[in-house]
Amino acid sequence: MPPLWEPRSRELLISWVKAIMEEASDDLTDWENKFVTDMKSRLSRGSTLTQSQEEKLEQIYAEKTS
Repeated sequence: MPPLWEPRSRELLISWVKAIMEEASDDLTDWENKFVTDMKSRLSRGSTLTQSQEEKLEQIYAEKTS
């Protein structure tokens, strides 16, 4: 059985969003830009992200930042 998914800390997710926006905003596709902006808004409101949203944010972070 695969391990249960554990949400990442809000602080970590916010740091990913900040890094993406600071380091890679020019390299994002329109969709990625809209997605990251939406995740920033959700986190700013105190909302949680779904597993798939976290996974996509992590993928963008890993691919687009140093």
